[in-house]
Amino acid sequence: MRSRNFWLLSCVAISLLGAGKRPPGLGDVTDVRLFDHPSYSRVVIELSREAQYEARLLEQPPRLYLDIEGVWIEETFRGPREAKKDSPLAQVRGGQNTLERARIVMDLHDARRDYRIFTLKKPYRIVVDVPRGAKKMPPVASNDSTFDLRPVRRVVIDPGHGGKDPGAIGSGNIREKDVVLRVSKALRQRLTREGFEVFLTRDNDRYKTLEARTQFANRLNADLFVSIHANASPNKKTHGVETYLLDTRYDRQTARVAARENGTTIDRLNEVQKILASLRLGYNERFAARLAEKSHKSLLSGLRSNHSGTKDLGVKRGPFLVLFMADMPAILVELGFVSNKQEAKRLKTDKFTQNAARGIANGIVRYRDDHARSLVAGR
Repeated sequence: MRSRNFWLLSCVAISLLGAGKRPPGLGDVTDVRLFDHPSYSRVVIELSREAQYEARLLEQPPRLYLDIEGVWIEETFRGPREAKKDSPLAQVRGGQNTLERARIVMDLHDARRDYRIFTLKKPYRIVVDVPRGAKKMPPVASNDSTFDLRPVRRVVIDPGHGGKDPGAIGSGNIREKDVVLRVSKALRQRLTREGFEVFLTRDNDRYKTLEARTQFANRLNADLFVSIHANASPNKKTHGVETYLLDTRYDRQTARVAARENGTTIDRLNEVQKILASLRLGYNERFAARLAEKSHKSLLSGLRSNHSGTKDLGVKRGPFLVLFMADMPAILVELGFVSNKQEAKRLKTDKFTQNAARGIANGIVRYRDDHARSLVAGR
C-alpha cells in the first residue's frame, strides 16, 4: 500500500509541476518511443537539442528514471505508455520534475541492477536498454546461432540518411541521401530477380533513425542487413570504395567515418566503444566478414568495369551503431567520396548506379550460394 501511495503522490506532484508556466529558453522532448528486442526493451527519448541528464535506478517500487536538464515535456509525450506483456518494462511515463527539468520514468516489473544507456545525435536521442529476465545486460546479438542453420532468403537494404538528414554534401551539391537511395532501389531490383525477398528501410526521401532502421530488419527476421552510404573527406583528393563490419577496433580514418555515420563526434567514440565491448561479436563476425569480403570484391569489380581508376580502400572494421543494433550479419558499404570532384560526378550517373548495384548484388548472391553449399555439407 505504501508503494502504491508513493506512486500516486509522485504522479500528482509531476502533474502539478507540469501545470506551471513554461520558463523561456528550454529545449523539448520531441518523442518517446519503445522498441522490443529478444534480449531487451529499448526506450528512445528524442530531444530538440543536446541536454545533460542523470539516470537513477530505484527498488521501491522498481523503476528507472532519467532527469533531463533544461528540457520541457508537453502533455502529448507524458503518457503513460504501456509496454508489451513480456517486456521488462511495465510502462513509461513523463512529466516536469521541476519547471526546468523533465523526468522520464520507466516502471519495471521487478527490481533490476543493470541497464545500458547511450546518446545519439541528428536528432539528439537518449537511448535506454533494459534487459529481459536477467540482472546483467546480455549481449545484443541473440539470434546468431541460427545463421549456420538457415538459408539466406530475406535481405534488408538500408539507404543511409534521408529527409532532413542529407548525409554528406559534396562537389556539385551532390547529396549522399540521393545517391544511396538510387543504388538501393537498383540493388533491390537485381536481388529480387535473383530470388531474394528484399525490403528497403526507406524507399523515398524520408528520415529514419538508426534504431528504427535496424528494428525494421529485426522485426522482419532478415537474414542479412546491408547499409548503403557515400563517403566524404576534408581531403578532396581522397577517393575509393570501402566496406565495413562491426568491431570495437578502428583506426583514425575509420573513426572519422563512424562518427559521421553514427551522428556523433570522434571524441565520443570511446563511449560507443564501451557499449560495443559488451557485445558477443565473435560468432556473428564470421558471417559478416564473409558477406563483407564477397560484396566488396564484387562491388570493386563491377565499378572497375567502367571506371578503371576506382581505388580499393579495403574491408575494415569499426564501431557503427547501425550495425550493432542488427540481429543478423550486417555490413556498411561506402560507395565513394562525394567530396572528390571526379568521383562525385560518377556517383550521379545511371551507369554508376547500375554498376554498383550489380556488383553488390553479385557479392550477396555468392554469399548465399556458398552458404547454401555449407548447409548441404553440414558445416
